[in-house]
Amino acid sequence: MSGWIPQVYYDFLARVVPGSAVVLGALYLRHGPSRGINFAFRVICEQEHSWVCRFGIGLLAAYLIGLILGELGEFLAGRVLRRRDSELAKGLMRECLDDHSRALEAVGREPVAIQVDDLPDTGLMAEQLTLVDHYSGSRLLALSAERRMCLVLAFGFFMLAVGNLLAYSADLIPKRLVVEGLLLLSMLILWRRAMRLHERVVRKTCIAWLTSVLSGGLSGTAS
Repeated sequence: MSGWIPQVYYDFLARVVPGSAVVLGALYLRHGPSRGINFAFRVICEQEHSWVCRFGIGLLAAYLIGLILGELGEFLAGRVLRRRDSELAKGLMRECLDDHSRALEAVGREPVAIQVDDLPDTGLMAEQLTLVDHYSGSRLLALSAERRMCLVLAFGFFMLAVGNLLAYSADLIPKRLVVEGLLLLSMLILWRRAMRLHERVVRKTCIAWLTSVLSGGLSGTAS
């Protein structure tokens, strides 16, 4: 059970949560700022039967929408994002390697005889850490899930902002401009949060890998 719980957590956080938010946002925008809340209230509170079925269908729909949004965002911006992540990861890994070597020298041990270009990517590091230290691997998976959630939400809110702007051009409801500003602000905050989480994931992965795998600090736990 401990093997699939992190994956379920990842799917829920990275796909179901952003998918649900985008579904609710789309319903809200579809019925307009004034009627959207009333419509959502009727759907959630005034139905008497088959709530389990509706909940299951809604959960599945949210999962699929979150999955599709993630893949669509990866298709449109994945190459640029991966290039930025790779360049940032190299610099962070170099800092972690230097700090780790200085820490070893401080306790009278030999520094790490490896160059940053010889280090594996953080994805492989995380896989190796999962075998050595399941707790650390689960924590890194949770951080990665949170970052994925932020990215999917940012892309979903961007699409909602575009749809809301098109709707405003048709009905000219002033409240839509407030909604537009909130969507764009939320998108920027989520994007910034995703970038900061990437830095945390890279640092934690590199430090844990150097300590647990390269230095053999947790060799006893592997057996």
